[in-house]
Amino acid sequence: MRHLELQARPWREREADARMAWRPPADSAAGWVSMDAWRQRIGAWQTLLARHTDGSGAWLLFDPDPLEFSAALVAIWERGEQAILPADDQPATLAALRDSGQPLGTLSGGTRAGADRAPEWSDQPLPAVALTLYTSGSTGEPQRLDKRFVQLDAELATQRALWPYTEDLVIGQVSHQHIYGLLFLILRPLAEGVPFATRPCPYPETLHAWLAACAEAQLQAALVSAPPALSRLPATLDWPAVRAAQGRIYSSGAPLSRAASDLALGLLDSPVHEVYGSSETGGIAWRVQQQGETWRPFPGLAIESDSEQRLWLRSPHLAEPQTWQRQADRIALDPNGGFRLLGRADRIVKIGGKRLSLTAMDRALGELEGVRRAQTVTLNRRELRLGAIIELDANHLPHDHASHRATVKRLRRALAERFETPALPRYWRFVEAWPTNAQGKLTATLRERLFADLDDRRAPRWLGERALEDGIEVTLEVPEHCRYVDGHFDAQPVVPGVTLVHWAMQLARRLFALEADFAGLERLRFPQPLLPGDRFRLTLARRRIKARESLTITCESARGQHASGRLMLTESHDVA
Repeated sequence: MRHLELQARPWREREADARMAWRPPADSAAGWVSMDAWRQRIGAWQTLLARHTDGSGAWLLFDPDPLEFSAALVAIWERGEQAILPADDQPATLAALRDSGQPLGTLSGGTRAGADRAPEWSDQPLPAVALTLYTSGSTGEPQRLDKRFVQLDAELATQRALWPYTEDLVIGQVSHQHIYGLLFLILRPLAEGVPFATRPCPYPETLHAWLAACAEAQLQAALVSAPPALSRLPATLDWPAVRAAQGRIYSSGAPLSRAASDLALGLLDSPVHEVYGSSETGGIAWRVQQQGETWRPFPGLAIESDSEQRLWLRSPHLAEPQTWQRQADRIALDPNGGFRLLGRADRIVKIGGKRLSLTAMDRALGELEGVRRAQTVTLNRRELRLGAIIELDANHLPHDHASHRATVKRLRRALAERFETPALPRYWRFVEAWPTNAQGKLTATLRERLFADLDDRRAPRWLGERALEDGIEVTLEVPEHCRYVDGHFDAQPVVPGVTLVHWAMQLARRLFALEADFAGLERLRFPQPLLPGDRFRLTLARRRIKARESLTITCESARGQHASGRLMLTESHDVA
């Protein structure tokens, strides 16, 4: 099948009986959708647009059905009008784009096409801008991004030259509302004449069933996926039975771990081809991790780095293809022309495959009741996750497991009105006073301390500290996953008294540069136990009593006192 540029309007050129799309076996009308049948949907959308136009020539298009979405997009193009693609259908997203265009598809207030109609082709020129995307800019506000046909055609030509679709169809686990899914699931199949599935297959069980149907029909499918889906492939399904149907696998939208890449290769017997890029730049580079961690620039692109290791790019996918543009990512160039990614230099990240402005998230949190200040941070765990540091006023501070859970639920519910669920913070730290160093900055060290308990199940959750006239007060929380509460009173896990002593000694070593060791207890009382989720204050004071060094401790929470007394220490030569 010959490749046609979008500017050549391939939807007009393909044979009427050519396969345009594939309806999966679970659908009521499973089987192939012909080019002629799809054109009838274009005609239906043309009819709707003609009836509902307000003369602005701008349409806000959101529809999860790839067949309807693509038909609507072409109908807009055929009118020479503007297609605006919101990244999602969240209320806050749509509110920001309310005046951008008339809603189409499944959006609130939107309309969908009715009965099939024969399309009408005219001499109307294609619009100057093929489509408009909105992404999070450096300010956190939605940033408009126009894509011209020459940019899209350049990218389609790059992909076609490097790895043309040789499979019988294309199936996807990502949204076509984003540039990656739009290119690989809609525009590439349209330009290359390869059918696409009429709905996504987000779940591994669905993917397995579709591949089984393809294997039975002796078909092979390319898979357009993303790290969240690939990392959750279960080994319990019979993947060897469907491997013959699996073609090339693509992944983009977020970093893919080596473990997930190896998992997909082992189960599906096909290496994952990762695509690195952004909505602004289009595709920049690719790699297969089993061949090395280095990224290889796409043909026709030029890559450089500056003194700050920032990536500079010249690409036919850019609006100004001959102009060098500085990017947010930092790189280390490879002698062979490739590069390694060193991380972003701005506050735009990808969490669970979702592009997110941390600035926008911080601002949204700061507007909520009881929140004085907020900062979101990325945490490099098994998958990139988001943590939130929230300074709350005294009336909203959680003091136990139940109130902590209720606070998280309240904040997540409010954020869900503006952000998609996969992008919401996973880990929450509620502080009474913003933790800073002597220069008034929340340093990387302090951020790490706030989340240190995630990697050490023996540690309490640190939430801040302040100097007193005769000591230091540390605010802590008992993590629900704390190892020390395991096995103590199954009906109600508690923190053993010896654990409190251990935590006090650990903190004293850091806070007082303590070199002395524990030597005994004196007048130590535990009036009531600490429970998982309890927020408490541990006050430490270093003393010398009768020529002996000691550490006075008190432990209190909203429920009262939990410990008080002295820890006797061995002799040292650095007593304050």
